[in-house]
Amino acid sequence: MLIDYPQLGAFLAALVALVASPGPATLGLAAAGAAFGFSSARPFLIGSICGAALTITLVGSGVVSALMAQPEVSPILIGIAAAYMLFLAYRIATAPPIGETGTKGRTPGFGGGFLLGITNPKGYAVFATLFSGFVVVPNDVTGDAIFKGLLLFILLTVIDVSWLIAGNALRHLFHDPKVSRRINLAFAALLLASVALAVAL
Repeated sequence: MLIDYPQLGAFLAALVALVASPGPATLGLAAAGAAFGFSSARPFLIGSICGAALTITLVGSGVVSALMAQPEVSPILIGIAAAYMLFLAYRIATAPPIGETGTKGRTPGFGGGFLLGITNPKGYAVFATLFSGFVVVPNDVTGDAIFKGLLLFILLTVIDVSWLIAGNALRHLFHDPKVSRRINLAFAALLLASVALAVAL
């Protein structure tokens, strides 16, 4: 396989800058780690990664471009994404402090994470930019798409795990109910702001 290494370097730099930056998925994972802990939020993480993998496949194969070309589809997809992000922000904002009864039952699971992965508006925009903006494997459209998709999936997984760990590092602050509530509300507000920004762009 012939690889254009300057293009590969530029692709990786753009990937890290765009995927690792705060957005609905990364903030959602950090908030889940902070509010529920790494172990409890692990199914949410796995679901988010699986949802993102499906999104990468749909974007890389051109399916999303074909769907978005239909004028009646785009508003529906954006509406579904916004509705779920609002629900997730509510779950995070109302998560109780550590030790309160019912905390574990309120933890978002695999399904919630999967929805986060496939409804993240920033993800679609970023993945489309990465797939269309770089040619890492010249003269091989299919090989180029597969290679970039695999790199994107691997690094996205590392980045998502890192955000969940970062959120979990704040967990010790959640023993104080007042501090816990403020952090939850702050994460929820940041999540909503990131969604609004992603949709606007």
